[in-house]
Amino acid sequence: MTKQEALPLRIAFAVLALGALLLQLILIPQAGDSYAGRFPEAAYLAFPYTAAITVGFIGFEVALVAAWQLVSAVLTERSLDSRTVGWTNVMAASLAFMAAVFAGVCAHALSWTKFGGPAILFGFFVSLALLAGIFAVRHGLRDWLENASDEGSHQ
Repeated sequence: MTKQEALPLRIAFAVLALGALLLQLILIPQAGDSYAGRFPEAAYLAFPYTAAITVGFIGFEVALVAAWQLVSAVLTERSLDSRTVGWTNVMAASLAFMAAVFAGVCAHALSWTKFGGPAILFGFFVSLALLAGIFAVRHGLRDWLENASDEGSHQ
């Protein structure tokens, strides 16, 4: 991978990180307050759900840091060493954490509170699918890193 190829990835990581911060700090708390106003019988859940989703987004942000580190590893033409394997594990674990938190919030909303409807059910299934797919993606990421490192050493 060349620096020109890495630049768009790093820009995308930065934009995603900024978007996640905006979600955490502004949009999610506003949405929690809005739902508390529309469903006063469940207003007591606004803070715990908002806090859980905000903490879940930390997993996404850690995954972005890991992705940045993996791109840096490819740029420095390091092979798939223990450090890059560690970053792939960090990425997988942090995304799994995020998916588990989101699935937990959705499961709680669907089963114990009986709130949510189709959107929450969809969020639950998306979270479970993400959780299941993370480890397959981790294996593919390791293959990509090996190929990217090999291409960089041949150029």
